[in-house]
Amino acid sequence: MKHHRQAGLAAATAAVTLTLGLLPGCRSFDEDWRRAGEPAAGAPIGTGRWTGTWQNTNNTHSGVLRAVVQAPDGTNYTARYYAEWGTHHGTFRSPLPGVWHDGRLAFSASKRVVGFRIDTAGTLTDTALDATYTSRFDVGTFTLRRP
Repeated sequence: MKHHRQAGLAAATAAVTLTLGLLPGCRSFDEDWRRAGEPAAGAPIGTGRWTGTWQNTNNTHSGVLRAVVQAPDGTNYTARYYAEWGTHHGTFRSPLPGVWHDGRLAFSASKRVVGFRIDTAGTLTDTALDATYTSRFDVGTFTLRRP
């Protein structure tokens, strides 16, 4: 029974990742990445480019993760993620609503991606973006640093 459930989870993860890879947006992510460049002096804390990894903690799935964090009005933060898994890749946006305290944004958000709800919670500083995520099939972490 456990083997069938793991196979089902792996198939579901592969299907979601493949679907993400087929969505338009990867090319526009590269454009956002290029435009983000180095944060300008006076830019909101934590905005700009991020690189790192995602890692499921309930199985062995992991991959490269990049993000562009923006705060167009200086207070409402969003992240646009580009994730890779094997030969698959995809992008999604997520708000980062939270509270600032001592130079750290503690955030918690929910986002639907290809019909699946992904819940994230974490912290953003000027040097680190660390979060946990949960979805119907996956539980894991995002670990990102400045490139």
